[in-house]
Amino acid sequence: MYRILLVEDDNVIASQVEKHLTAWGYEVRRATDYQNILADFAAFQPHLVLLDIGLPFFNGYHWCAEIRRQSKAPILFLSSASDNMNIVMAMN
Repeated sequence: MYRILLVEDDNVIASQVEKHLTAWGYEVRRATDYQNILADFAAFQPHLVLLDIGLPFFNGYHWCAEIRRQSKAPILFLSSASDNMNIVMAMN
């Protein structure tokens, strides 16, 4: 079973995404400590990370860089931000 780490601070969005991913047969863990996403990442060893850009404490770009230092797991940004700067930052 594929493991997906969901890093989303909006409970409504996170619960809906988790519900659908679980229904499709994925094992999903929601991050809870937004000051230390790496602990959840290391403990769960996900195959995929779904990462929000706007998070408390550190933004998604910070956590993407931190995850990338230790893993090549795919990371997808989930965000309502559609301006060009956020698109370029996410691509980097």
